[in-house]
Amino acid sequence: MLNSQAVRDVAASHEMLVHLFKRIHLFLQRLDRYTGIPLTDDLTGLLGKIMAQLLIILALATTAMTSGRISKSDLLLCPIPIVHHVAEKFLKRMVGKTEIEDAVLQLDMLTKEETLMIVGRNLEITHRVDENVEAMRVLAENGTQLLLSVIIHVLTSLCAPK
Repeated sequence: MLNSQAVRDVAASHEMLVHLFKRIHLFLQRLDRYTGIPLTDDLTGLLGKIMAQLLIILALATTAMTSGRISKSDLLLCPIPIVHHVAEKFLKRMVGKTEIEDAVLQLDMLTKEETLMIVGRNLEITHRVDENVEAMRVLAENGTQLLLSVIIHVLTSLCAPK
C-alpha cells in the first residue's frame, strides 16, 4: 500500500492541476474581455507569450502524465510491495517536476507583467480623461462668460433709449 506521503503527493499534484486549470480559465476570461477593446502592440505580444506559455505547460503536464504511467489495474493485479514502491517514486517524480514548476513560474512572471501593463494603460487613459474633462470645464466656463456677455449686450440694447 502506498504510504501517506505518496498520498499527500498525489493530493498536492491534484491541487496543483486544479489551480493551474483555474488560472487558465481566468486568463481565457480576460482574453475574452480584451477582444472587444483596442490593444497596444506590446500587450498583444505579451498575450501571445502567455498563450504560448500555457500551451507549454499543458504539453509538459501531458508528457509527464503519459510517460511511465502506471495504471490502477496494474497495481491491483500485482500487489507486490515493489510495484507500490515504483508507483510511489513515479508520483514523487511527478510532484517534483522542475520543468513544469519553471514553466509555471514563467507564466506567473508573464501574468504579473500583463497586470502591470494594464495598470500603466489605465493610468494613461485616466490622465487623458482628466485632460479632456479640464478642457471641457474651460470651454464651459468660456461659454458661460460669452453667454453672459451676449445677454448683457442684448439687455443693454433693449434698455437703451431710442
